[in-house]
Amino acid sequence: MPISRRFFLKQATVGTFACMLPWPAWAGIRRREISGVLCVHNIHTGESLRIGYLDDQGKWIAGAREKLDRVFRCHYNGTVKPIEPSLYLLIDRIHTRLGAGRRPIRLISGYRSPEYNRLLRSKGSGVAKNSYHLKAMAADIHISGVDNRRLYQTARAIKAGGAGRYSEFVHVDVGPVRFW
Repeated sequence: MPISRRFFLKQATVGTFACMLPWPAWAGIRRREISGVLCVHNIHTGESLRIGYLDDQGKWIAGAREKLDRVFRCHYNGTVKPIEPSLYLLIDRIHTRLGAGRRPIRLISGYRSPEYNRLLRSKGSGVAKNSYHLKAMAADIHISGVDNRRLYQTARAIKAGGAGRYSEFVHVDVGPVRFW
């Protein structure tokens, strides 16, 4: 039976999305490179969350994404948007590689609503018009006791998206690999 173009494209699309699934399929991450636990403190809302988000087989634990998404919401207007799961894996990978132990990730900015992004842009703070924060694919983070230069170098070495170093935080995203 001949394979139609439509069938082929459909299967290729399914295969592409399957490759974007969390560990173990994500970017060839080995289980020892991530802990499966995230400890996050949102500096704007004061919320803290320590959560095991992956089980021993690398599958997402029920309800974990929703809890993380809530902490990563736009603090300006409370909008919750599902965060790209690979961002959580990237942050965990950075934290694990740094050997940061139980020190929380200080979240400066996760998802940003269009209104909040426009407000930041109007203040001239160098905010991108089409920021990956708007797509729920970026976070600005800091880890107490870890120099931002070291945090940036670690994110850069992983090469799993964008990384930018600022005085108070490091921007990480799961867009194309690029650095500033």
